[in-house]
Amino acid sequence: MLLRFAPFVFVLIWSGAFVAARGGLPDFTPWAILALRFLAAAVLLAGLAMIVPERNADWSGLRANWPKVVGAGVLMNGLYLGLFFTAMQEIPAASAALIGSLTPLMTAVLSGPLLGERFRFWQWAGFIFGMIGVALVVGGDYLNLGARSGLIAAFGGVVALTLGTLWHAKAARGLPLLGVNALQMGGSAVFCALVMAAFETPRVEWTEPAILAFAYLTIGVSLGGMGLYLLMLRHGAAGKVAANFYLTPGAAAVLAFLILGETLRPAALLGLAAATLGVWLVQRGGGRST
Repeated sequence: MLLRFAPFVFVLIWSGAFVAARGGLPDFTPWAILALRFLAAAVLLAGLAMIVPERNADWSGLRANWPKVVGAGVLMNGLYLGLFFTAMQEIPAASAALIGSLTPLMTAVLSGPLLGERFRFWQWAGFIFGMIGVALVVGGDYLNLGARSGLIAAFGGVVALTLGTLWHAKAARGLPLLGVNALQMGGSAVFCALVMAAFETPRVEWTEPAILAFAYLTIGVSLGGMGLYLLMLRHGAAGKVAANFYLTPGAAAVLAFLILGETLRPAALLGLAAATLGVWLVQRGGGRST
């Protein structure tokens, strides 16, 4: 039952992250807040792993493969989010969302040679519909591509999430979910702390918006959202799972309208409909492993 509704809950949680980050980003520097967020998530997940038994969990496999598990987690969490948070300091969020929509297509293309996944014609059409949907959601803002370093950072985030997703799907299948997530969050905390020390003058102001954003991003996204993402990767093809990211910009626009009172353009609703059609086509079948 959980697996059936996991994509819908994942999209809702992940879309809410855009609203939370928008409210909290002015109060902290990206790598500092990510290091704290991942550290808090790692502690919570480690505690859950000790008190919640996972049936048929391969703990010996986790001990043997922990470097690969941590490496995949650093790519999916630390490097991906750090680069996107950095990018959104220089380019509009809409531009970052459009670049981020390359993730599902890139994942699907690489999952063939790396994981043996195969997709049918209508599923490739679904990936294209998804990108069109994201372009409609972000509107004309995606043409505002002035900051080259921001664009490079956003594209680097896409590559990091794609490679991390594929690496995780190959290295962590069948391993205990909570243990894997705790290790990946801990590794990401260390990575972000090192980047912060090397390149950033850290600043964290615990204003009310910052506290609310931190709580949501830590508990909602790092524990709930990423946990669901790893659960879906355990049971499904990487390309099909990544396709759910097409829905997040449109869902985020709706949440921003409902929570922050932002304008909701008709084109955004049309884009959400196109992205939904794309995801439905991708999920219809295929994703076969050879």
